[in-house]
Amino acid sequence: MRARTKEPTPDAVKKEGKVRQRLSTQEREQQILQGAIKFFSERGLEGQTRDLAKDIGITHPLLYHYFPTKQALIDRVYQEVYLGRWKREWETWLDEKDTGLEEKLARFYLDYAATILTPEWVRILVFSGLNDGSIPDKYLGLLKQKLFPRIVTETRKHLGLPLRGKITERENEHAWGLHGGIFYIGIRQWVYNLPGPENLTEVIQDRVHAYIVAAQEMFGGDK
Repeated sequence: MRARTKEPTPDAVKKEGKVRQRLSTQEREQQILQGAIKFFSERGLEGQTRDLAKDIGITHPLLYHYFPTKQALIDRVYQEVYLGRWKREWETWLDEKDTGLEEKLARFYLDYAATILTPEWVRILVFSGLNDGSIPDKYLGLLKQKLFPRIVTETRKHLGLPLRGKITERENEHAWGLHGGIFYIGIRQWVYNLPGPENLTEVIQDRVHAYIVAAQEMFGGDK
């Protein structure tokens, strides 16, 4: 007597449908990329790609078909999480001639904080800094090129100081103090697992105001 074929359960049919689902090249690449962002933010950049493939639900060879090396995948994560979130309008806001320094810095940092204070942004940056430093090196290079010169120039303008001249160490460190204080909010939340401020807007506005008041005390000028 022939054995009776066991009927698949609804869950098994559903699972099989997922396994057989075919994704386009672009969809598959995004699946791997988003999985890598989550994986690296939780386990660090030293996490093994074999474990990443398992978490995503694909084969290890398939992962390497899309990203031939682990470094290629990390570079793609940097482009997505850091360069992809950089907004050109931030530079425009800081360059506005008819807006006061406190207003433009507050506007920028409120939007900047809303963009970067996420677990993947903060934790991947920290993990990379503890590993090979490649992501912090590139991102901090972006800040040194596009952000800090603007902040120093606008601060000099606000204080009525000469705009030309090399950025001094004191000016640079003062700008870093403002920027680092806002980034530290993310460190508290996503590294130390402490709650962030209840009123982030008020905190950022206070730090911007304190930066300007201290700049007046440190650098003098007409204001």
